[in-house]
Amino acid sequence: MVVIGGDEARVWALIAASARRRAAEISAQDACAACAQALALGGVGVSLISGGRLEPMHVAGELGRELLDAELTSGDGPCVEAVATGGPVLVADLADAACERRWPMFTATAQVATVRAVFAFPLVSGVARLGVLVLCRDRPGALAAGEHTDALIFADVILALLFNEQAGLRGQPLPPGSLALGPEIHQAAGMVSVQLDCGIEAAMVRLRAHAFVHEVALTKVARQVVERRLRFTPDVSPQE
Repeated sequence: MVVIGGDEARVWALIAASARRRAAEISAQDACAACAQALALGGVGVSLISGGRLEPMHVAGELGRELLDAELTSGDGPCVEAVATGGPVLVADLADAACERRWPMFTATAQVATVRAVFAFPLVSGVARLGVLVLCRDRPGALAAGEHTDALIFADVILALLFNEQAGLRGQPLPPGSLALGPEIHQAAGMVSVQLDCGIEAAMVRLRAHAFVHEVALTKVARQVVERRLRFTPDVSPQE
Protein backbone atom coordinates (compact mmCIF):
# COMPACT_ATOMS: atom_id res chain seq x y z
CA MET A 1 0.00 0.00 0.00
CA VAL A 2 1.27 3.48 -0.91
CA VAL A 3 0.73 6.02 1.86
CA ILE A 4 0.37 9.66 0.76
CA GLY A 5 1.68 12.22 3.23
CA GLY A 6 -0.19 15.33 4.34
CA ASP A 7 1.54 17.67 1.89
CA GLU A 8 1.01 15.32 -1.04
CA ALA A 9 -2.64 14.82 -0.12
CA ARG A 10 -3.17 18.58 0.04
CA VAL A 11 -1.59 19.06 -3.40
CA TRP A 12 -3.70 16.30 -4.94
CA ALA A 13 -6.84 17.83 -3.39
CA LEU A 14 -6.09 21.19 -5.01
CA ILE A 15 -5.51 19.52 -8.37
CA ALA A 16 -8.72 17.50 -8.08
CA ALA A 17 -10.64 20.68 -7.25
CA SER A 18 -9.32 22.31 -10.43
CA ALA A 19 -10.44 19.31 -12.49
CA ARG A 20 -13.91 19.44 -10.92
CA ARG A 21 -14.23 23.11 -11.88
CA ARG A 22 -13.41 22.17 -15.48
CA ALA A 23 -15.73 19.14 -15.28
CA ALA A 24 -12.91 17.06 -16.76
CA GLU A 25 -10.41 14.38 -15.81
CA ILE A 26 -7.35 15.47 -13.84
CA SER A 27 -4.53 16.65 -16.11
CA ALA A 28 -1.18 18.43 -15.90
CA GLN A 29 -3.06 21.62 -16.73
CA ASP A 30 -4.96 21.28 -13.43
CA ALA A 31 -1.66 20.83 -11.62
CA CYS A 32 -0.36 24.08 -13.14
CA ALA A 33 -3.49 25.95 -12.08
CA ALA A 34 -3.39 24.48 -8.57
CA CYS A 35 0.32 25.30 -8.23
CA ALA A 36 -0.29 28.93 -9.21
CA GLN A 37 -3.07 29.17 -6.63
CA ALA A 38 -1.24 27.41 -3.80
CA LEU A 39 2.00 29.40 -4.13
CA ALA A 40 0.41 32.76 -5.07
CA LEU A 41 2.25 32.84 -8.41
CA GLY A 42 1.78 35.05 -11.43
CA GLY A 43 2.28 32.10 -13.71
CA VAL A 44 3.19 28.43 -14.01
CA GLY A 45 4.35 26.63 -17.12
CA VAL A 46 5.40 23.18 -18.26
CA SER A 47 7.69 22.63 -21.24
CA LEU A 48 8.73 19.25 -22.63
CA ILE A 49 11.86 18.33 -24.56
CA SER A 50 11.10 17.70 -28.22
CA GLY A 51 13.67 17.55 -30.97
CA GLY A 52 16.35 18.81 -28.63
CA ARG A 53 14.34 21.91 -27.70
CA LEU A 54 11.90 22.86 -24.96
CA GLU A 55 8.35 23.01 -26.28
CA PRO A 56 5.70 24.76 -24.11
CA MET A 57 2.88 22.37 -23.29
CA HIS A 58 0.82 23.72 -20.37
CA VAL A 59 0.47 27.17 -18.82
CA ALA A 60 -1.49 28.92 -16.07
CA GLY A 61 -1.59 32.71 -15.78
CA GLU A 62 -0.71 35.38 -18.30
CA LEU A 63 2.72 35.87 -16.72
CA GLY A 64 3.39 32.18 -17.23
CA ARG A 65 2.53 32.51 -20.92
CA GLU A 66 4.85 35.50 -21.23
CA LEU A 67 7.64 33.60 -19.49
CA LEU A 68 7.33 30.66 -21.89
CA ASP A 69 7.37 33.13 -24.78
CA ALA A 70 10.61 34.58 -23.35
CA GLU A 71 12.05 31.07 -23.11
CA LEU A 72 11.19 30.38 -26.75
CA THR A 73 12.41 33.76 -27.97
CA SER A 74 15.78 33.66 -26.22
CA GLY A 75 16.60 29.96 -26.27
CA ASP A 76 18.28 30.31 -22.89
CA GLY A 77 17.36 31.05 -19.27
CA PRO A 78 16.58 29.12 -16.07
CA CYS A 79 14.34 26.56 -17.82
CA VAL A 80 17.01 25.59 -20.33
CA GLU A 81 19.67 25.45 -17.62
CA ALA A 82 17.50 23.32 -15.31
CA VAL A 83 17.05 20.73 -18.06
CA ALA A 84 20.76 20.83 -18.95
CA THR A 85 21.94 20.38 -15.35
CA GLY A 86 19.14 18.19 -14.04
CA GLY A 87 18.74 20.39 -10.96
CA PRO A 88 16.48 23.29 -9.92
CA VAL A 89 17.46 26.80 -11.00
CA LEU A 90 16.03 29.36 -8.58
CA VAL A 91 16.22 33.06 -9.42
CA ALA A 92 14.88 35.43 -6.78
CA ASP A 93 15.47 38.57 -8.85
CA LEU A 94 16.02 38.67 -12.60
CA ALA A 95 17.13 42.31 -12.30
CA ASP A 96 20.33 41.15 -10.60
CA ALA A 97 23.38 41.95 -12.73
CA ALA A 98 24.57 38.35 -12.46
CA CYS A 99 21.39 37.17 -14.23
CA GLU A 100 21.93 39.65 -17.05
CA ARG A 101 25.42 38.25 -17.58
CA ARG A 102 24.24 34.64 -17.27
CA TRP A 103 21.22 34.83 -19.61
CA PRO A 104 21.35 38.19 -21.42
CA MET A 105 18.66 37.48 -24.02
CA PHE A 106 16.26 35.73 -21.66
CA THR A 107 16.64 38.36 -18.94
CA ALA A 108 15.96 41.23 -21.31
CA THR A 109 12.94 39.49 -22.86
CA ALA A 110 11.45 38.37 -19.54
CA GLN A 111 11.82 41.79 -17.94
CA VAL A 112 9.88 43.37 -20.81
CA ALA A 113 7.11 40.95 -19.78
CA THR A 114 7.50 42.09 -16.12
CA VAL A 115 8.76 38.69 -14.92
CA ARG A 116 10.97 39.31 -11.86
CA ALA A 117 11.43 35.92 -10.14
CA VAL A 118 11.74 32.51 -11.82
CA PHE A 119 11.97 29.03 -10.31
CA ALA A 120 12.65 26.15 -12.70
CA PHE A 121 12.39 22.48 -11.65
CA PRO A 122 13.45 19.75 -14.10
CA LEU A 123 11.01 16.92 -14.75
CA VAL A 124 13.25 13.88 -14.38
CA SER A 125 12.50 10.16 -14.45
CA GLY A 126 15.58 8.08 -13.68
CA VAL A 127 18.30 9.29 -16.05
CA ALA A 128 15.76 10.67 -18.52
CA ARG A 129 15.04 14.40 -18.54
CA LEU A 130 11.57 15.03 -19.94
CA GLY A 131 11.11 18.76 -19.47
CA VAL A 132 10.73 21.46 -16.86
CA LEU A 133 8.18 22.99 -14.49
CA VAL A 134 8.65 26.74 -14.14
CA LEU A 135 7.08 29.13 -11.63
CA CYS A 136 7.24 32.91 -11.87
CA ARG A 137 6.22 36.09 -10.06
CA ASP A 138 6.07 39.75 -11.01
CA ARG A 139 7.95 40.70 -7.85
CA PRO A 140 11.41 39.67 -6.59
CA GLY A 141 11.80 37.24 -3.71
CA ALA A 142 12.87 33.68 -3.02
CA LEU A 143 10.51 30.77 -2.39
CA ALA A 144 9.87 30.08 1.28
CA ALA A 145 10.87 26.63 2.54
CA GLY A 146 7.30 25.36 2.47
CA GLU A 147 6.76 26.76 -1.03
CA HIS A 148 9.89 25.02 -2.25
CA THR A 149 8.64 21.73 -0.82
CA ASP A 150 5.26 22.19 -2.51
CA ALA A 151 6.96 23.00 -5.82
CA LEU A 152 8.89 19.72 -5.68
CA ILE A 153 5.65 17.83 -4.98
CA PHE A 154 3.91 19.54 -7.89
CA ALA A 155 6.85 18.61 -10.14
CA ASP A 156 6.52 14.93 -9.15
CA VAL A 157 2.75 14.98 -9.65
CA ILE A 158 3.02 16.71 -13.04
CA LEU A 159 5.56 14.13 -14.17
CA ALA A 160 3.14 11.33 -13.27
CA LEU A 161 0.22 13.07 -14.99
CA LEU A 162 2.27 13.67 -18.13
CA PHE A 163 3.14 9.98 -18.33
CA ASN A 164 -0.58 9.18 -18.09
CA GLU A 165 -1.47 11.74 -20.75
CA GLN A 166 1.17 10.48 -23.14
CA ALA A 167 0.02 6.91 -22.63
CA GLY A 168 -3.70 7.51 -22.96
CA LEU A 169 -4.32 10.80 -24.79
CA ARG A 170 -2.18 10.57 -27.92
CA GLY A 171 -3.99 12.17 -30.83
CA GLN A 172 -6.70 13.68 -28.63
CA PRO A 173 -7.29 17.45 -28.12
CA LEU A 174 -5.19 19.16 -25.47
CA PRO A 175 -7.07 20.37 -22.38
CA PRO A 176 -7.94 24.08 -22.09
CA GLY A 177 -4.86 26.10 -21.19
CA SER A 178 -2.54 23.77 -23.08
CA LEU A 179 -0.30 25.34 -25.67
CA ALA A 180 0.24 24.39 -29.28
CA LEU A 181 3.14 26.69 -30.05
CA GLY A 182 5.65 24.22 -31.39
CA PRO A 183 4.12 23.41 -34.80
CA GLU A 184 3.70 27.07 -35.76
CA ILE A 185 7.27 27.92 -34.83
CA HIS A 186 8.63 24.90 -36.69
CA GLN A 187 6.53 25.80 -39.73
CA ALA A 188 7.91 29.35 -39.65
CA ALA A 189 11.47 28.04 -39.33
CA GLY A 190 10.89 25.84 -42.36
CA MET A 191 9.59 28.77 -44.38
CA VAL A 192 12.51 30.99 -43.35
CA SER A 193 15.01 28.23 -44.20
CA VAL A 194 13.61 28.23 -47.74
CA GLN A 195 13.63 32.04 -47.93
CA LEU A 196 17.26 32.21 -46.80
CA ASP A 197 18.42 28.92 -48.37
CA CYS A 198 19.81 27.80 -45.02
CA GLY A 199 19.31 25.05 -42.44
CA ILE A 200 16.55 24.96 -39.84
CA GLU A 201 18.93 25.87 -36.99
CA ALA A 202 20.16 28.96 -38.85
CA ALA A 203 16.55 29.91 -39.58
CA MET A 204 15.70 29.60 -35.89
CA VAL A 205 18.61 31.91 -35.04
CA ARG A 206 17.27 34.54 -37.47
CA LEU A 207 13.75 34.23 -36.06
CA ARG A 208 15.00 34.60 -32.48
CA ALA A 209 17.22 37.54 -33.41
CA HIS A 210 14.31 39.35 -35.08
CA ALA A 211 12.07 38.69 -32.06
CA PHE A 212 14.73 39.92 -29.64
CA VAL A 213 15.64 43.08 -31.57
CA HIS A 214 12.01 44.09 -32.04
CA GLU A 215 10.98 43.02 -28.49
CA VAL A 216 8.29 40.75 -29.89
CA ALA A 217 7.53 37.22 -28.68
CA LEU A 218 8.86 34.47 -30.91
CA THR A 219 5.35 33.06 -31.24
CA LYS A 220 4.14 36.35 -32.75
CA VAL A 221 7.06 36.51 -35.18
CA ALA A 222 6.35 32.91 -36.23
CA ARG A 223 2.69 33.75 -36.79
CA GLN A 224 3.65 36.73 -38.99
CA VAL A 225 5.87 34.46 -41.09
CA VAL A 226 3.25 31.73 -41.43
CA GLU A 227 0.60 34.28 -42.39
CA ARG A 228 3.08 35.74 -44.90
CA ARG A 229 3.10 39.18 -43.27
CA LEU A 230 6.83 38.88 -42.63
CA ARG A 231 9.45 37.58 -45.06
CA PHE A 232 13.20 37.18 -44.58
CA THR A 233 15.68 37.85 -47.38
CA PRO A 234 19.44 37.10 -47.35
CA ASP A 235 21.73 39.77 -45.87
CA VAL A 236 18.99 42.38 -45.49
CA SER A 237 16.29 43.15 -42.96
CA PRO A 238 13.07 41.15 -43.24
CA GLN A 239 10.31 42.78 -45.24
CA GLU A 240 6.97 43.50 -43.58
